[in-house]
Amino acid sequence: MSESQGNSAGMGLGDATTKPANGAPSRGLLIGGLLIAVVIAGVILVTNNSDAPRSGTATCATTSQGCEIGDTGPGGGKVFSLGGATAPATCSGSCLEVASATLAGGLEGLGVNWATAKSKVLAFGTSTAPPGTWRLPTEAELNTLAAQPNSLTGLGFRTYWSSTAKSTYDQQNQELVPGAYCRSISTVGSCPQTFANVYARPIHPF
Repeated sequence: MSESQGNSAGMGLGDATTKPANGAPSRGLLIGGLLIAVVIAGVILVTNNSDAPRSGTATCATTSQGCEIGDTGPGGGKVFSLGGATAPATCSGSCLEVASATLAGGLEGLGVNWATAKSKVLAFGTSTAPPGTWRLPTEAELNTLAAQPNSLTGLGFRTYWSSTAKSTYDQQNQELVPGAYCRSISTVGSCPQTFANVYARPIHPF
């Protein structure tokens, strides 16, 4: 065999082991394509998981979008709907959170007059929702809370203050008495502002 024939044979052997045959993709291209496919699949999986519906026990974001009723809100309270829906419905941007009895601590267990209730709620805060961001619910919000499952709110049969002023008429003295709207899950009305047997439950807009 001549030198040129040997070189041709060697080159032919090299070509057969290092080059793809007839336009087939190289091993490098195949591996690269596989890696890209894996990365894309991972991104899709993460996106799908983040958008997946929850059972009402997750901690939701700092905005109402993506939250479900019954989730733990950004301040540590339970998310409830202004529309009156119950868990695990989606908030659709119209939710607040209410501090649980445990979260509110001594505030929840203390019957106070209206002025004290407002100041105590304003001073209430958590590690993720500082004082000044919580308040008493309005009349409408308190009614919505009372309509939620007691397993979510824990209001029970205690009477709670709202932030809505509403005078009552004193039949005996025939005069209006300054008051505020208050209610339990079963009793609706208004209480004299000086009445010191009504509880306070902070709510937190987000």
